[in-house]
Amino acid sequence: RIIFNQYLCKDCLLSTQVDERRAPLRTWANACGPIDRWQLVEVDESKMAPIKMEPERKWVRLQSSDGCVKDPVLLYTHGLQGLHSLQSLMPSLLRHEVEMALEKLDLIWDRTYAWDMFLDMMRSQTRYSFPTADLLQHFTDATRAILVDWLIQVHEMMHFQEETLCLAVHLLNRAMRHIKVTTANLQLLGMVCLFLAAKKEECLLPEVSGLCYLMDHTYTKHQLLRMERKVLCGLKFDLSYCPPLHFLLLFASIARCSPKMVWMARYLLELSLLEGQCVVFLPAQLAGAALSLSRKVLQEPVTPEGEAAWCLASSIHVGSETLLLRIMHILASAAAKAHSQETCATFIKFSSPETMQVSRHPGLKNASALLGICK
Repeated sequence: RIIFNQYLCKDCLLSTQVDERRAPLRTWANACGPIDRWQLVEVDESKMAPIKMEPERKWVRLQSSDGCVKDPVLLYTHGLQGLHSLQSLMPSLLRHEVEMALEKLDLIWDRTYAWDMFLDMMRSQTRYSFPTADLLQHFTDATRAILVDWLIQVHEMMHFQEETLCLAVHLLNRAMRHIKVTTANLQLLGMVCLFLAAKKEECLLPEVSGLCYLMDHTYTKHQLLRMERKVLCGLKFDLSYCPPLHFLLLFASIARCSPKMVWMARYLLELSLLEGQCVVFLPAQLAGAALSLSRKVLQEPVTPEGEAAWCLASSIHVGSETLLLRIMHILASAAAKAHSQETCATFIKFSSPETMQVSRHPGLKNASALLGICK
């Protein structure tokens, strides 16, 4: 039975053994600390229209109104301000690779609509972006991380799809900013978000009584259903979301990445769910940064064909080079300390043979080396 301890008591903290299959249960922590803010990069479409695009990725420097040179911006992806012109900017080879990848990943039924689906993915990821990482209530990033870590354990125990976890954390991020909830009911809010995500992504659903059992009957069925109604009304019944995992698998397929590189990137991407400051980044940005950092950590031999495929996939990343490096820095820091944190459910999950034990890779243990890569 998974019990969620809701009492603050340092003497009750259990010692963490990272070699155990499942992370131990944690008590609440409500530590305060500075929140690192990062604003998304916006590009003036009028300035990028007259630039002639080449088949390979192309970086340019844009000047602001005061004459200052801004960070280099990858032009291919800024159809986010005008996706109607994205097709003319994308080379035909990349469009073909996108269609093949979506079909290979079983994300489409008919290749005729593959490109339209890709454009919709690029549009929809911007609908619920957060301007800052600040929580509008009295919770801290540490409190949120403990709750997400517990959701990861419940998600793994129920054998849900990875998309369910991504959607559940996304709904939690939105709910914590739009719904008034006390600390005593925060676990209930997390379980409701996971339940709603399962209703959208899963074929088989757990019983409500079973969910109450996982919370040690701290809440009744009536309280859970009432919180579900509150969340749905607060989110206006909108549960749509394009998860970073879909972008990651799409990029990896185009770039011809090895299975180990994909597992490493998935591990880094799941670690980002615990980082409150990652909520300001778009799913495509998180996926691109996770895959780039995975490539640098593994240092696999590169062939000319593989390098060409990587450059083609990199042209879809959204944002400036500085922004991607910023995300890589956050993911590197999270991976370096994952084995020693109390919120180590993700570390244990990706230390199994099924995931190629990527969380135990030697390159992730040295924080200084990882941070040096990202400078």
